[in-house]
Amino acid sequence: MDLSDERLIRLCCDLVRCRTVTGEEKPAADVAAAAMREFGYDEVRVDRLGNVVGIVRGGPGPTVLLDGHLDTVPVANPDAWSRDPFCGDVVDGAVYGRGSADMKSAVAAMIVAGARVKAAGRPAGNVVVSASVCEELFEGKAFAEVVEAVQPDVVVIGEATELRLNRGGRGRAEVVVETAGVPAHSSTPHMGVNAVYQMMAVLPRLRAVPQPTDPFLGPAILELTDIISAPYPGASVLPVSCRVTFDRRLLVGEDEAAVLDPLRAMLDERAREDPRFKGTVAVAHDEVCCYTGATLGGTKFAHAWAFPEDHPMVRRALAGLAATGQQPQVGHYRFCTNGSHSGGVARIPTLGYGPGREDQAHVTDEALAVDQITRACAGYAALIRTLTSPS
Repeated sequence: MDLSDERLIRLCCDLVRCRTVTGEEKPAADVAAAAMREFGYDEVRVDRLGNVVGIVRGGPGPTVLLDGHLDTVPVANPDAWSRDPFCGDVVDGAVYGRGSADMKSAVAAMIVAGARVKAAGRPAGNVVVSASVCEELFEGKAFAEVVEAVQPDVVVIGEATELRLNRGGRGRAEVVVETAGVPAHSSTPHMGVNAVYQMMAVLPRLRAVPQPTDPFLGPAILELTDIISAPYPGASVLPVSCRVTFDRRLLVGEDEAAVLDPLRAMLDERAREDPRFKGTVAVAHDEVCCYTGATLGGTKFAHAWAFPEDHPMVRRALAGLAATGQQPQVGHYRFCTNGSHSGGVARIPTLGYGPGREDQAHVTDEALAVDQITRACAGYAALIRTLTSPS
């Protein structure tokens, strides 16, 4: 059985060659499942949403779950890339292509690491590797099915940390504010109410709503990401609705009420000032059809998470990585990950460790250094050994 670094990189390249936007992950899922079977995993299954779950059975020690997602964001402009975004080639010492950094290389490294641990002797506890789906649209939602089925004692998220150890991450909510108008011909605007002007009046106030901060995770963020009016195109008619979407980065302990109530209070204040004003705020709801045909849906609210630096699993993870010669700093994710469910909802000790930098995700000419991938694989094997050992 070939578990060499060369085989690891071939697996990375094979995954990158699969075009797998959210809901279309089957080609990469097939590659991941085939690799798990080739490498001797004791069980390989695909759940109803399409998550690939590979299990290496061990002793009575803790169960560790390593997760990486298979879906990628689309390639908006292939012509802007130096070469085919799905070539999956090794270029200048890096695996090149969409998903190489976010995060198919980490998935490959996890799969190989689990197999290497098994080949060296049964681990002290069970090892589960999940190649999950739909993360780019719904952080944590599809992964929740894996967590529920596996019931892990500790989770390792493979999103990029540049081989640092993360013990937390901000969450994310998609917040929608809508204003309503009254239709009228644009030649007689005084006869109606322009919903866009109504939105313009409240946008500065929305941006000025104080946001909390956290000494570890940093500040919460409220950032406008799109604005849409209707009807569009507006053929000589005042807009009757205007919708703005905000990306709200969350801190630990924030729920929907904590996010929405301050914004709703501001809209209510505006309505008292102007009886014509009508505005609402809510967390967005969305759904996606998984490649299996199952539907995944819900509110777009993914919780933040954090665990203390002196948590036993953090200390053990650092000790395991130190045994490989790695002395990582401890930090947190700025963006949202599947840890929003395992750490933020299920409260399972969750760690982040992965190759590459956060800012390498979603970029033109995405690539990830081979050295980062091979070192991450060694790190995952070390984490498996130390985290499955009885305390």
